Amino acid sequence: MFYKIFIRPVLFLFDPEYIHDIILGFVSKFTVLYPLFRILFSPENKNPVSISDLKFKNKLGLAAGFDKNGIALRFWEALGFSHIEVGTVTPLPQPGNDKPRIFRLKKENALINRLGFNNNGADEVRNNIIEAKKFTGKDFLVGINIGKNKDTSIQNALEDYKICFEKLFDEADYFTLNISSPNTEGLRLLHEEQYLDTLLSELQKLNNQISKSKSSETKCIFLKIAPDINSELTESVYRTAVKNKISGIIATNTTVQRPKMKLHHNEQGGLSGKPLKAMSDKVLKKLNELNSSNYTNHLVLIGAGGVFSKKDFENKIKNGASLVQIYTGFIYEGPSLIKKLLN
Repeated sequence: MFYKIFIRPVLFLFDPEYIHDIILGFVSKFTVLYPLFRILFSPENKNPVSISDLKFKNKLGLAAGFDKNGIALRFWEALGFSHIEVGTVTPLPQPGNDKPRIFRLKKENALINRLGFNNNGADEVRNNIIEAKKFTGKDFLVGINIGKNKDTSIQNALEDYKICFEKLFDEADYFTLNISSPNTEGLRLLHEEQYLDTLLSELQKLNNQISKSKSSETKCIFLKIAPDINSELTESVYRTAVKNKISGIIATNTTVQRPKMKLHHNEQGGLSGKPLKAMSDKVLKKLNELNSSNYTNHLVLIGAGGVFSKKDFENKIKNGASLVQIYTGFIYEGPSLIKKLLN
């Protein structure tokens, strides 16, 4: 309540991306405050989840896009998240789309963004994670969300994913393949079987090759999909993921639609927040139904999109999610949301 009454109104006076970068830079440097953050916000570690050789201390993570370069990993651990996804990371640094590119929809409890995979590139992200892991516990997991550079064609996208996978293999607790951002032209074509089957099969080959050369376990690979795909394409994506022994699917990324909007908004980009929830829940439920009819190779499901309350969180679990990730809800509700969801 303190955050919503006193802190959020001040933060919302500033441009969204500007204040986001300021706060992220502040919390990444003032590590002396982390014990206080841990006392104030970190929940009891309840209901751990095991996925392959990974053990998540609770069911809540921070979705990709919040800390693209992994500069504040120790802070997210102090708040009590079981995991964070860094990224989306591309092989080469890129500035992203022109500013302004984040827009608050306060009455909708939503955001529109068209960032465009702005990040400092795989090499710098790798160094940031290496440094952070000197201090974080083994029960705090770092997933790395990877994608293609803007100038890379869809036909050559596989090479960008492979570069990121190889460079970041040692630092990633798991990988997520972002094929669903609406802000990189043509990226969502990777949902189609002709592209997706090749992408997944080749990355699994690389996964096996690297793990064998290092005498280590293969990495869990998740696929982050769009909420805008129809039921037929959702099923196609699911079958292709099962065929290639992918660990699971994250449902979902942002939407290009504008569902249940009280006001007309003509800004281009991906919509997140409360208006997204019904769409992302529908995709999650469909995937759960497919899991129920698949008796041999269930996919792990991770729910993301529109989580603002305990009820929202429990709906994701009810619809088949083993883990839940938040982003926009964290911005609107503040760090106390973590305890509300988990305690």
